[in-house]
Order: sequence, then C-alpha cells, then structure tokens
Amino acid sequence: MRESSLVKGFVSSANIGKPAPKNLTLFTRKFTLRKGLMNAANVENFLATDSVSLPIRVRCAARLYDCNECGKSFSRRKNLTAHRKIHSGENAYECKQCNKSFTQKFNLIEHQRVHTGEKLYQCSQCGKSFAHKSSCLAHQRVHTGERPYECSECGKSLTNRSSLSYHLRLHTGEKPYECNECGKCFTTRSMLCNHQRVHSGERPFECSECGKFFSRNEQLSDHKNVHTGEKPYECNKCEKSFTSSSSLQHHQRVHTGEKSYECNKCWKSFTGSSSLRYHRRVHTGERPYKCSECGKSFAARTGLRYHERVRSGERPYECSECGKSFTGSSSLRHHERVHSGERPYECCQCGKLFSGISSLHYHWRVHSGERPYECSECGKSFIDKSSLRRHQSSH
Repeated sequence: MRESSLVKGFVSSANIGKPAPKNLTLFTRKFTLRKGLMNAANVENFLATDSVSLPIRVRCAARLYDCNECGKSFSRRKNLTAHRKIHSGENAYECKQCNKSFTQKFNLIEHQRVHTGEKLYQCSQCGKSFAHKSSCLAHQRVHTGERPYECSECGKSLTNRSSLSYHLRLHTGEKPYECNECGKCFTTRSMLCNHQRVHSGERPFECSECGKFFSRNEQLSDHKNVHTGEKPYECNKCEKSFTSSSSLQHHQRVHTGEKSYECNKCWKSFTGSSSLRYHRRVHTGERPYKCSECGKSFAARTGLRYHERVRSGERPYECSECGKSFTGSSSLRHHERVHSGERPYECCQCGKLFSGISSLHYHWRVHSGERPYECSECGKSFIDKSSLRRHQSSH
C-alpha cells in the first residue's frame, strides 16, 4: 500500500475511533511504513508523534545525509558524495584546454564554455547572452529591479544568493578559500581561482582580435573595449570615461588624493601599482625599454613610445577645437581644458582646482614642504626639476 493512500484512508476511516487532526503540516522527516504500522491503531499512534499533511504524493522534506566536515545536509547520498570532494580536494573532471579540474561533471561542462565562447542563455529583454543559466537569471533582475535576497545584518538587498553569501562574509570577515601555495585566504572561490593563476602563470582567456591572453575573464572583457573603442566606466567627478574598471579606480584616486602604493626604499607613495613599479626603477636603474633607432633606454613603455614619436615627428592626437596636434593623448587632454576651462584636479588640503595632474602634484609640495629634486653638487633641494636646472647652471 502506498503511504499517501494509507494516510488518506486514515483521515476518512471510521476505524480510528476519533476525527483526524485539524492542523496537518508537511512531513519533517522521511519514514518507511513497516508491517507493524499497517493497522489503524498503530497509524494513529505514529501520526500522533509525526506532523503529517495530505499531499497527493507524500514527499520527504528532510535532508538525511550530513557532511561530517562542515555539517551541511543533503537529501541524496550522491549529492553528499560530490560535496565531500570539496573537502578532500579530489578533482575528477579535468579540462583538456587549460588542465583546470572540477569535482563535478556539470561544473566542467559549464567551464568549457569559457573556451568555446558558447552562450546558451539569452535575456529576452535586451538579447544579451550568457554561458550559465544562473548568470542570465541574475542579469534579468537588472531589468525588473528585483532584489529578493536581503542581508539580515544591514538590510541590503541583492539580486542572487551567491552575492548575498559573499556580502555576508564582509560582515563576518570569513575567508573560507585558502591558497595552498601561499596560505592567502579569500571570500569567494572565484577570487581564489584568479589568485592561483598568479602562481601558475595560467592565462586561459584569449582575445579573438589580437590573440592576447588574460588570467581573468573580466580582464578580457575590459580589453575588448580597447578594440571597440567603448568606454563604459565613467568618473562621477569629471565625467571622464575609461575602458576598464581598474583604470577608473586608478583615476578616481586623483580626485581623492589617495596614494595606496608606497615605495619601501624612499617611502614615496603612488596612486597605482604600475606607477610604483616604474618608480622603483629609479632606485634599481632598470630601463628595459630601448629605442631601436638611437639605443636610448626608458623605464616605462609609454616613455619609449613618446620618444619614438618625437624622433619621427608623429603627432597623432589632434584638438577638434583648434587643430593643434600632440604626441601624447595626455598632452591633448590637458590642452583641451584650455578651451573648456575644465579643472578636474582638486587639492584635498585647500580645495584649489587645477587643469593638469602635474600642476596638482607641484601644488601639493607647497603644503607638504617636499623638495624632491636635489643638487648633486651642493645638496640643495628644489620643488621642481626646472628650478633645479636653473640652480645647476650657476655652478
């Protein structure tokens, strides 16, 4: 006899001797009807201790299989078996393209779409395509405005469960994903995977336009904007646009005055890691970029490119207002502010505005008293390079 028909029979049967319970709820645990329960009295006793509803089919709402590592529960043994591989580190399914391994087959299949570019799931609102169904569903909430997942700590609403899980770790400080190479911990698995490529040197994401490889898919997406000319990241201070979010973040430090990167030789600070990297070459004397024409070397690639244009006379950047041409894009931008009157660089000390970053840097030294240019003859220091040169001519 099926469980559902037995329960149904109990409720309608006159054999029980009393009416069925009024408040019947879903099963809270799985049970098997044994021979000893196949009479009305025993069923009555059983139901007195177990909450029962009257669905057409009796379903198990329980999760019976517990992971002894983390306590997570599963309704099926095979799900628990797959989950345990996370703790054991066992990765049975390997991608033949990049040798990345996965605990479950469906994870491998989803990953392989990174290499094939296959995007099966399309948004019905805007036509944008996605490799994963969950990504498509999360994206569609951008159109609907739906944010069904709310943080119990601060009340912030999020579009998907994984975003909520990540957000909650900001409150708890939990970083459950540890790199087995260096011990550094991360809040999400994707952050750990991205970090591990620092050790492996793996760059699985290839640009179809120029063949350049990247370690992260987001880097590839931003790089593609270089080819299309798209600049989707806009500064809310000066409305300047950028091809990548990292370029925008670096630019915004110009407005805030934040200098997060410090040289351990002279303690000078910089807004970006690349600026610090170039600065360190002042101490090491390294100049890896060499002009093929004259042999002059430069610490930065941009310095070499600028030098080559000076030699060739090339001035590819032209002002649309007056037609004046420049060797570098930054020189053009600075010049355009002569026409617009724009002064986007603000001193965080006194609020004074400047049209160029170099003017702001010079001004900062008035407040700090910094004099970085020292005469090698007499040791006297100056606020800028031109003042030093004028002084040196007196020797």
